[in-house]
Amino acid sequence: MIVRTTYLIRPAMRAVCAMAACAAVLALAVRPALAGGPSPQTLVAVSDEWAPRIMAGPDGSAEGICPMVLRQVAEDLGLGVEFGFMPKPRRQMAFRRGEINVVPCVSPLWEETLSDVAVHSEPFMMSTEMVLMPAGAKGVFRSVRDFAGLRVGTIGGYVYHDGFDEAFETGLLRREDAYTVPQNLQKLRAGRIDAMIVDDYEAAYWMHEAGWSEGDVRVAYVFADPAPITVMLHASLREFLPKVNASLARMRSNGTLRALFAEYGPRKLAAHLTR
Repeated sequence: MIVRTTYLIRPAMRAVCAMAACAAVLALAVRPALAGGPSPQTLVAVSDEWAPRIMAGPDGSAEGICPMVLRQVAEDLGLGVEFGFMPKPRRQMAFRRGEINVVPCVSPLWEETLSDVAVHSEPFMMSTEMVLMPAGAKGVFRSVRDFAGLRVGTIGGYVYHDGFDEAFETGLLRREDAYTVPQNLQKLRAGRIDAMIVDDYEAAYWMHEAGWSEGDVRVAYVFADPAPITVMLHASLREFLPKVNASLARMRSNGTLRALFAEYGPRKLAAHLTR
């Protein structure tokens, strides 16, 4: 199996690139999925960064739970895999055009706009969204209405369930988009937002990286239904779906997935209990 990583565009680089220049560079990271043509020899896997599930390593490689899972899937399928990163809106457009044929770590709940051009594997892990607030924040938060009037940190292009998207649209809550979770954590600490929505694994990872303790925040609300995380294939690769599912099942039964979760996800917030 050949595993190659191509042109990983890190957040710092995106910050200094003009939009048009970045788009030109990112275009080099992917090649058409040959929709309707011969089976590809390479899976072109592109995502936005979502630590510790998928992130750019110091040497430019893709690391985390999802790249390791997809590398094993690709090996089982006898295919190569190339990784790259794009912000979600551009990644979705490239996927629709067939320039990307795999998103390695995503939930069908978040990709409804691509449902006509995508197929999903069986879930291999779950994501639990939560609302973090400063440790001293007062109040009881049992539904989105209890956050009325607050500034809530979000990530641009992301969708939020449990009534939060509707509350943003009606003005019940004020949505404050950022590019990354660390940006929202900094804004929360500085008092520039009142709360932020974040995945449990990602919150724990970035808090650890920043030297925060769980006592620095309060988990004010946990979303009702965890989101299933899947491998999303372009519909042109539908024929590979049974083999992808079989590969994931083997990783589940032989302990590979459990080992990856232990390696990359031990910092999952125990603060679920502090509501």
